[in-house]
Amino acid sequence: MSHHRRCVYSLLAWGVFAAVPIAPSANGSDGADSAYRIVLRSREAQATPANSKASQTGGGSIVVDQPSPNTVVIRMGGSAAAGSTFHCSSAGINFALLQDLEVVSTRAGVRPPRIGMMGRLVGALTVTDPEKWQHADGSATQGPANAALWCCENSILAIDMPSAGVACGQKLAINNQSGPCEASAVTGCYRLTANFQVAATQGKGVWHRQYAVADFDTAPQLDAFWADGLKPFRAVPRDEFGFTLVVRVVEDAPHDAVSRTPQP
Repeated sequence: MSHHRRCVYSLLAWGVFAAVPIAPSANGSDGADSAYRIVLRSREAQATPANSKASQTGGGSIVVDQPSPNTVVIRMGGSAAAGSTFHCSSAGINFALLQDLEVVSTRAGVRPPRIGMMGRLVGALTVTDPEKWQHADGSATQGPANAALWCCENSILAIDMPSAGVACGQKLAINNQSGPCEASAVTGCYRLTANFQVAATQGKGVWHRQYAVADFDTAPQLDAFWADGLKPFRAVPRDEFGFTLVVRVVEDAPHDAVSRTPQP
């Protein structure tokens, strides 16, 4: 049987991501009987805001949750807004995560582990349409959202969602997903790395206020001054805004079950 058909069977029948809890479980029981669990170890998480002139950043959070013993959910979220009447301005947030984790078995006699990862990116980019006599030089961007899972300096899983941007008078809603991807694994230590970026720039608006907003936060922590920049996508549900990663480990499929997979 080909490796591709085996992966498809594992995802569908054994469900590395079947009913993955994106939010913490109310009773914490999801995955309690899993053959493997993930133990969170050392972590370095940094969100670095930068501002110039009339601008603001809001949020800048990196949250690591474990809704079930075999699942880790990571959320990065924040917003950047720029706009002024007499000055060029810019704002942005860079996110970086380094998370060590360990895969351990919960009982003896289990099959080898299989680990999977998926990523989701949801947000909005908005730049005002310049009025007469105004310079069209504003932009709002979302930098690459990527992550990799490492074992012994080798990348075994990776996701990569490309950057996106808008210019003056443009608006863009983003709802991207990468994965799920999966691989055979072993018990032991792993390292998860992830990076993300949002940014906004705007030129001078002498007679008319201009603004640019990159919004990737479930609850934008921006002053009311920037409310107009959030209006175009105000009706969009925000509960999944941001860059979300899910890592999950399960017991691999039995060899005899894989061999009985129907042929396409």
